[in-house]
Amino acid sequence: MNKKPGKLKKGDKVGIFVPSSPVKESYRRKGLEAIRQLGYEPVEVDDILAKRDFVAKEPEASFADLQGFFDNPEIKAVWAARGGYGAKRLLPFLSGLEIAEAPMVIGSSDVSYLLWYLLDRFKLVVFYGPMAYSALADDRANIDNLVRILSGDYDGIEVPGSVLKPGKVKGIVTGGCLSNFVSLIGTPYLPQVEERVLLLEDVGERPYRLDRMIWQIAQAGLFSRIKALLLGQFPGCFKDPEEKENFLQRMTGYFAGHDIPIIYDLPFGHGENIHTLPLGIQVEIDAPWHGVPIRGSLSKQDSQVVSTIAGSVIIAGHL
Repeated sequence: MNKKPGKLKKGDKVGIFVPSSPVKESYRRKGLEAIRQLGYEPVEVDDILAKRDFVAKEPEASFADLQGFFDNPEIKAVWAARGGYGAKRLLPFLSGLEIAEAPMVIGSSDVSYLLWYLLDRFKLVVFYGPMAYSALADDRANIDNLVRILSGDYDGIEVPGSVLKPGKVKGIVTGGCLSNFVSLIGTPYLPQVEERVLLLEDVGERPYRLDRMIWQIAQAGLFSRIKALLLGQFPGCFKDPEEKENFLQRMTGYFAGHDIPIIYDLPFGHGENIHTLPLGIQVEIDAPWHGVPIRGSLSKQDSQVVSTIAGSVIIAGHL
């Protein structure tokens, strides 16, 4: 069973670390202010503005930062400053991580690597949410959803999306950034997907690159092992609606032999109105194709959008 961290309360200290690309001062200022407006007290790692070519810090330094926060009982959450590149370089060091009382760990994009490791190896519920000095600083996070999740209230949270393929399942949710996920195929760090609900999302990847990554996942036999697929908004990936429609048609083709539900346009990771998703908890998906609502955790409207049905996922909150 995966372990839920404690609830985050007003006045709690939140550790900010940089496992990926360097932080920009302008975003840092806005991020610090946003965290304080939420009622939390930000505590930054040393050298928060460090820069070494395309990464902020070497993995040994990032590991020390992370362990330092885990060792400090006053730190109730650990929040990644931004994504970019570099978090996967932490993976070989994480087996030495010592966690007595796990705080919340929040991040997305490149920090997917860390979240997956903590979920699969330490059995911790982690949080796929807005970066502190990126989406949160940019006012692209859904604050109501964020505060509710961080306060420990996961049950019955509704997230808007659209149904691409109908179905009804319950399962533990995992996943995150598509390009990060694909990069771990063939390594010992690939996230566990067996009988799980898988989230995949990304930003700025052209349709042929998206198709290449989806093809690789399919050829690795991973889609046959999951219970449902959740797709993000994929901002900056399509130049027009036709490209997006073609991508969705290709997705249905990859799943022609798999009777699982697929929901897309979910606001996780990159995009606007970014919601926070606890990874490692159970979600319920009930995605009926026609206009008769079915009791469960996916609601929908009758209107049709690009051969799909508008709908939403509800987070069950069970382990």
